[in-house]
Amino acid sequence: MIKIALFGAGGHSKVVYECVKSSTNFDIDIYDDKKKKIKIGKKKILIKGNFVKLLKKKNLYSDIFISIGNNKIRKTYFEKINKLRKIDKSINHFSSIISPSAKIGRGTIIMANSVVQSDTDIGENCIINTSVSVDHDCKIKKHSHLCPGVNIAGGVTVGENSWIGIGSKIIENIKIGDNVFIAAGSVVTKITSSSSDKYFLTH
Repeated sequence: MIKIALFGAGGHSKVVYECVKSSTNFDIDIYDDKKKKIKIGKKKILIKGNFVKLLKKKNLYSDIFISIGNNKIRKTYFEKINKLRKIDKSINHFSSIISPSAKIGRGTIIMANSVVQSDTDIGENCIINTSVSVDHDCKIKKHSHLCPGVNIAGGVTVGENSWIGIGSKIIENIKIGDNVFIAAGSVVTKITSSSSDKYFLTH
C-alpha cells in the first residue's frame, strides 16, 4: 500500500484528503503543529505528530503534500521539506480535466471539477481550487492559489505567491505580478498598478 503524508490539519486539509481519496486508495497520515485530531464527516483521524516528527519520518512516505491554504505558510513548509526530501508529484481530483499538453508542477493540488486547458503551465505548490477553469496558454507561477469558481481566459500570467479570490474572472492576455491579492468576485480587464502587493480590483 502506497502511503503519503499531509502537513496541515485545517479546513483545507479536509478537501486535500478527500481529493487524494477520490482517485486512489493510498493510506494518508496527517501531521500538524497544533491539532491532535481532525474530523471529516463521521471519520475522526488522529494527527500523527508535528512538523519535526514528520521530518524524522519523511522516508516512510512516497510523497508529502502541504495541505495549508495560506500561500505564505504553504510556501515556507514546502521549501523546508524540499531541502531534505524532494516533493515529486501533484494531486488531481478524479473529476478534474487536465489537458495532456498542460504542465502541472510538483506539490500542486487540483480540486474537484476544475479544468486546465492546452499548453497551460502551472507551477509548483499551487492550489487550483474547486470548479476553477484555466484556459489555454496560461502560466500560473509557483505558490499561487486560484480560489473556488475562478475563471481565467487564455494567455493569462499569474505571478508567484498570488491569490485570486473566489469567483473572480480574468480576461485574456492579462499579466498579474507576484504577491498580488485579487478580491473575491473581481472582474479583471486591465492592470491598474504594476506593483506587487496591490489589490487588483477592476470591475
